[in-house]
Amino acid sequence: MRLVATLGDRRFLLTFLLAWGWLLLIRAGLILQSGVWPSTVGMIGSDLVGAFVLAILLTITRGPLRAALVVLLGFAAYVAGMHLTAHGTLFQLAFASKGMDPTFISGSLLNVYLALLPFYLLLAWALHRLHRSLVPSPPRGSVGLLAAGAAMLAVYAMSFPSLTTPANNMVASTLAQVPATAINPLGTAIGDEAVEIAGTPTDNNEEETNFFYQRVEANSVDKPPNVLLIMIEGLSAGYFPEVSQYHDLQPLITLDSLESVLKAQGFRMYRNHLSLERQTDRGTFSIVCGRYPDFRRASKKLLDVAEERAAPDCLPAKLRDAGFHTAYWQAAPTSYMQKDEFMPKAGFLDVTGAEAFNNAEDIEGWGPADPVYFPNVAKRLKELDQSNSPWFVTLLNIGTHHPFDIGEEAEQNLEKAQANNAEGPTEVALLQPQQARRDAMKVMEKSLGHFLEELAANGTLDDTLVILTSDESGGFVRADHETLPLNSNLGVLAVRPPDPKDLQGYADPHAITAQLDIPLTILDATGRGKYAGDMIGRSLLVRNDQKPRDILLADTYTGLKYFLREKGELLACTELLTRCTSWAFDPDRVFGSFREADKPPFLTLDERLALFKNATTLTPAD
Repeated sequence: MRLVATLGDRRFLLTFLLAWGWLLLIRAGLILQSGVWPSTVGMIGSDLVGAFVLAILLTITRGPLRAALVVLLGFAAYVAGMHLTAHGTLFQLAFASKGMDPTFISGSLLNVYLALLPFYLLLAWALHRLHRSLVPSPPRGSVGLLAAGAAMLAVYAMSFPSLTTPANNMVASTLAQVPATAINPLGTAIGDEAVEIAGTPTDNNEEETNFFYQRVEANSVDKPPNVLLIMIEGLSAGYFPEVSQYHDLQPLITLDSLESVLKAQGFRMYRNHLSLERQTDRGTFSIVCGRYPDFRRASKKLLDVAEERAAPDCLPAKLRDAGFHTAYWQAAPTSYMQKDEFMPKAGFLDVTGAEAFNNAEDIEGWGPADPVYFPNVAKRLKELDQSNSPWFVTLLNIGTHHPFDIGEEAEQNLEKAQANNAEGPTEVALLQPQQARRDAMKVMEKSLGHFLEELAANGTLDDTLVILTSDESGGFVRADHETLPLNSNLGVLAVRPPDPKDLQGYADPHAITAQLDIPLTILDATGRGKYAGDMIGRSLLVRNDQKPRDILLADTYTGLKYFLREKGELLACTELLTRCTSWAFDPDRVFGSFREADKPPFLTLDERLALFKNATTLTPAD
């Protein structure tokens, strides 16, 4: 009865209204900062829960605990704004340790947006002062209030499939993540038993499952081409008019100039390309080693190879053994994510990052901007192309990674262009949601376009297979990004063989493709398809595959996991795989045709757990 009396106390009700108003103010700030507008119903519900929990915290905290609450609220609002701007989601509490890495701090945290931290701290302090003046003597009943808050958070956690989509409230989301983060920090499957079901019929499914499927042509090649694999940080195919119009999407950015360059150079754009996960190390592992990325919260696969706990047989090692000079040239420091150790073990002979650039200004933060990076690698490629042996070079830029550094010269050019345009934007960067991303993508578009044209002009492309893709596709593509699945899995894949006429031997542009298909395609194109080993995926040189496959995907920032069947079925499941929603889609138009299906999951819980458990397993090192 005391709890009921406390909750009905005028002072607590006033505290609740004050907390709700403050959270609405913060919500408005997050929308202005990020440009991400959440679903209205979910936003209202989550903010009410957040206000209830915040009201409890304001009621029971005093002295040092109140000071800690003010600081935590300010930092939570700042981090929420940064993460929404960069990734379109709220922060996963399990990734807190990632923010301690020196490279991450200098690259993503120390930037112009840090100016917002004092603003959010000031708002938190203002909430404290206003509450103290309006409610100088809060009602008592800490134990009961804490129990009520915990019960409310438990209901909240069960009501939302994901605790980090934009509709979530930052207070309720953060606190609701605490139990799962403490009990299950890696986000691994429930239980440790892995049930081998790949290729085995199930009770719920008349057909076989093909989640670990491999298909190559394995034809011989008289003269293997060079291979240039270009990974663009965070690029989504939704930014290309050909793809966005095909799926009826509303892109944030339109890369029409780059699309024109690709068409002029003979590239084929694939419209249904699946990026399997978020974060660079996950996508890189799939593209380099032909296996699923790490679907756990904390990605360990690159580290397991770097520290010799696992030994996958990766693409560069297979080409190195065939006489290729293998090189990995990225813009960021290679020590981040221990790529300086992983890449040589994967088979790259030549591994460089930001340390390869001479100008100290070019390697501040994440590394050189695209106008510096691409001319540098173009020069190196020209020198490498003079050698007699074939080569395989993988590139990864950094200019399109948050905080979207475009370089001093590009910034000056943009300022001049805006000054010459009387109708151009006059707001400061902090008040232009996603403008930094737009600028970075446009600078990348120009830099990459010139890079490809230069390679074509000097003859490098005459005997080179070029594949353009992305490590992940974190761009904002949809206006309704909370209501449909796979919103952050629309990857980019564009392919150009040495002779563009040879594209008639490649899969159709509307075929469903995935990051796993890239290494098998490269092996097939270089005549090494028969050495695919334990890789999974399907080479683009396989044109008439009569056996539909299945694909595992996830979005670690929302915690959602997916099971996709090429025939047109999808399961979208919570992080622990306990609750799933069935969807149907047109196999020729995946991202533009999702519709919720009223049918039970085509996989049981045990099967779902087993599949993700098996996908996590790597071959132990000897």
